[in-house]
Amino acid sequence: MKTSGVPGLTRREQDVLRLVALGYSNKEIGARANVSVKSIETYKARATEKLQLHTRAQIVHFALTHGWMSVV
Repeated sequence: MKTSGVPGLTRREQDVLRLVALGYSNKEIGARANVSVKSIETYKARATEKLQLHTRAQIVHFALTHGWMSVV
């Protein structure tokens, strides 16, 4: 699936948010990206702060509206 770019977010921040929206845990995302859970938490925190997202539901809504995932 093609991830459309979001101004102000790094590619890593976008990837982390997309995986959070898909239901992956921080531990699972860290294993996929080969980075620590703490790094994933940092990427997620920076991205959600930049986008003013406060809940997992808001992250999922953002992902849906930006074409990162679809409802079938």
